[in-house]
Amino acid sequence: MRRVALVTGGASGIGRACVQAFGQAEWDVVTVARRTGGAPPAAVAVPGDVTDPRTSQRAVTAAIEHFGRLDAVVGNAGVTLAKSIDDTREDELEHLIAVNVKALVYLAQAAHEALAETRGSFTVMASNKGLVGQRGSPVYVATKGAAVQLTRALALDWAPEGIRVNALCPGLVDTPMLRSFADAQPDPAEARRRLAVEQPLGRLACPEECAQAALFLASPAASFISGVALPVDGAFTAQ
Repeated sequence: MRRVALVTGGASGIGRACVQAFGQAEWDVVTVARRTGGAPPAAVAVPGDVTDPRTSQRAVTAAIEHFGRLDAVVGNAGVTLAKSIDDTREDELEHLIAVNVKALVYLAQAAHEALAETRGSFTVMASNKGLVGQRGSPVYVATKGAAVQLTRALALDWAPEGIRVNALCPGLVDTPMLRSFADAQPDPAEARRRLAVEQPLGRLACPEECAQAALFLASPAASFISGVALPVDGAFTAQ
């Protein structure tokens, strides 16, 4: 029997790579994105805003209606904000909390029953900045710290039902979001070079490397791994 995964934010970057990786591993995939046109064609695409709890419920319903089950969830949708605490506006604060924290709660609420039936897995796409500090992005760092702690708490709460809960904590990944940041700098090429050499392995991660880690955590190979915040950051947090 083919297993079924639900991936949010699946139209670009790490999310799109996750959809492709699960599909290549012969999983059936449902993905949620604001712009579903970017989602890989093999996935069932559910349009919607993850900050609306009805979106998560519709996505879980789509998985059950199309494939009859749900084995894994990857809560990948997220946003960043490179602003000081003094410059952060109220609407920006609310948006980061809504996407990076509240949407994960909505997703967990929607998927809980279906995952309990399959003794499945729930993976949060956090960040290595949820494990260490970073200058210039205090609200973003706070939301990713919350995502890591939500992971640990859910892992304990859901363990009696056989549901595994883990967080992936990527470092800098060569995604459209990061390229947009670099392109906004006075010298985009130098910005990309500087970001790469700051990593202990001397390069940025690619989305596919994060996707393979997500696939591993959802697979039987990780059947006794739960409550883990796994850095995928080329040793950055080991410094």
